[in-house]
Amino acid sequence: MYRLSSAVLSTIATVAKLNICEPRQRISESLLNGVRELSEMFIRGGEGIGTAYLENQRLRTSYLAYYVPVNLGKVQFLLEELRPVLPRSADKEFRVLDLGGGPGTGALGLLDWCCSQSLPPAASISMTVVDRSPEVLKLCNELWQVYGKQNHDHPVGTLQTATCNLERGVPSALRVGGRDNGYHLIIVQNILSELFVGSSDPISKRTEFVSQLLTYLAPEGSLMLIEPALRSASRALHQVRNNLLADLQCTVFSPCLHNQPCPALIKPDDWCHEERFWETPDWIAQIDDSVGFIKDALKYSYVILRKDGKTLVPQNPHYHRVVSELRELKGEKRVWLCDAEGRSELGRQDKERSPSNAAFDDWHRGAIVRVDDIVRKERKGRPAMVGRILSSGVAEVIRPA
Repeated sequence: MYRLSSAVLSTIATVAKLNICEPRQRISESLLNGVRELSEMFIRGGEGIGTAYLENQRLRTSYLAYYVPVNLGKVQFLLEELRPVLPRSADKEFRVLDLGGGPGTGALGLLDWCCSQSLPPAASISMTVVDRSPEVLKLCNELWQVYGKQNHDHPVGTLQTATCNLERGVPSALRVGGRDNGYHLIIVQNILSELFVGSSDPISKRTEFVSQLLTYLAPEGSLMLIEPALRSASRALHQVRNNLLADLQCTVFSPCLHNQPCPALIKPDDWCHEERFWETPDWIAQIDDSVGFIKDALKYSYVILRKDGKTLVPQNPHYHRVVSELRELKGEKRVWLCDAEGRSELGRQDKERSPSNAAFDDWHRGAIVRVDDIVRKERKGRPAMVGRILSSGVAEVIRPA
């Protein structure tokens, strides 16, 4: 079970003025009301809500206490995926750009992950956080400094902040010079669906924006786009992904196992999102109890893009990504899979369970799996909608989520 480090929880609690030593501390009504208001904005406000709420000190504190740990956890899950391609040498500067990062959620998540993993060394980080709110960037600086003071055993790198309106583009002053230079990681979290909402063609504008970011990326760098697990925001992300791949500007590192158009866009009610379980911090569980929320899992949509063609796992026609829960029906289990051929439903009847396909019981959303001999029996001249794994078939987990 994934858990946030004590160092990052202590940092957030210190700045938010929470007492982390008390498992059942008293959460102020002001903070609880702020969480309620923010939730209402995020759920009902839809696209274009913006970040003006972070100019309000009360809402800013509620966001820090409740939403920063949640969003930080999402970044750290994706950093685990990027582990094989991140720089390893302390001699090389690790350049990171966190765009629209609010209080530097991505920056703090990366710093903490590097301190706990020593990969890359935290002292090598050169972090730049961009947001339109000077007040939020002050909070970003405070979090960075508090974390550094509480972790003397792990010297931290440098942090600079810049204020700008991203709809006007990323300032050229932030570009890292030199043909082989650029950022090794660019994080864009919960901001893409907020941009260009008033445009007649917001998807094209967002595609142009991400295209610009790709020019800021080092040849071996990664561009991490994270959006809420809402249908509208997720489908918009899928559309931007399709546009970028069609222009051959980049390839997908993860989650997709292919660079074909996203199959989730074929049907208007489909979208692709992730769900990762974590150990809920005590004060977030207490807030949930008070306001009636449940944050036992982190839900989000994402895509990581690269320019060097590297992928999370090698492309293989027998590999699939699980894009649903493992559903238990009467006498069988089923999941939805995604691959270069599209989305398809696969089931295994309980009577067909065998040692070679027993791993099917462990399949879960986000896992990369291998399956041989999918059987689709014809009915009335057409193949069955649901593929089947027989007792002779092989099912395994290549990479768990």
